[in-house]
Amino acid sequence: MLQLLCQKYPKSNLIFVVINLRKLLSNLSSSYPIPLFSLKKSERNIKESISRIATGINVLGGNDVAKHNLGTTLKADGKSFQQAASGITNGLSMVSLVEQALFELDALASRLKEIGQQATLSTNTTEDTASLNSEATSVSDTIDSIVSSLTFNDINILGTSAKQFTIGINDAGTTATIKTTSGIAATNITGATNANTSASTTIGEIRQSLGAVAGSITSFSSYLNIAESSSAELIAHAAKLQDTDFAIETAKVAKNAILKNYSLAMVAQVNDLEESQLKILV
Repeated sequence: MLQLLCQKYPKSNLIFVVINLRKLLSNLSSSYPIPLFSLKKSERNIKESISRIATGINVLGGNDVAKHNLGTTLKADGKSFQQAASGITNGLSMVSLVEQALFELDALASRLKEIGQQATLSTNTTEDTASLNSEATSVSDTIDSIVSSLTFNDINILGTSAKQFTIGINDAGTTATIKTTSGIAATNITGATNANTSASTTIGEIRQSLGAVAGSITSFSSYLNIAESSSAELIAHAAKLQDTDFAIETAKVAKNAILKNYSLAMVAQVNDLEESQLKILV
């Protein structure tokens, strides 16, 4: 460039030309950074939006650390409530099994009581008495077998003494107790003659256990509703804080693509202007 100027202009005018050239370049350089900055900003914004769309994570690259940390805390609490809900569901399955067993035991004990009543009749023949004794023993054995062998997850949940189980009900590890039985004593019937008294005792114990189970079902159904709703709300709120809003980010990509094209056009225009003004001097 300087060589061309030296050839075109006399030495006396060269200093004047160089001074004007410097002014020209200064004016051009002062206008050039604006579109170039806009171009780089648009490209950076497009890259960030695409990263959020690709990962599904809204808080990337240190963007709003406080929001990220709060979202992480809420999500952890929500997961804890999910685990509590799972435990409560298992507990409800257990007491539902106990409830069904207790209804069956109640029916068996009621039948045992009927047998005992029938055994008191003086009109019973020897064959009648033998039949009643056999049935009483069979029913008694069935009752005792259910009470001693009913299990949930390999754990005996009925028995001759009271049984209760502790289950976590929230994200803080708070526990509540499920009572499955107040204790059902063995009937130990060897015949129909004492079946009435023994059956009456067993029926009382079964119905007391049914009351405890009904209370557990009511309480733990409420705990389950709270745990499930709390988990859903916490995880949803965490998602709002941390997860990408695809509609917004897609709109940002489109917007910044337009701004990028506009900035490219401005840069090209400045380049054309620079070239044309340099040609005038040369």
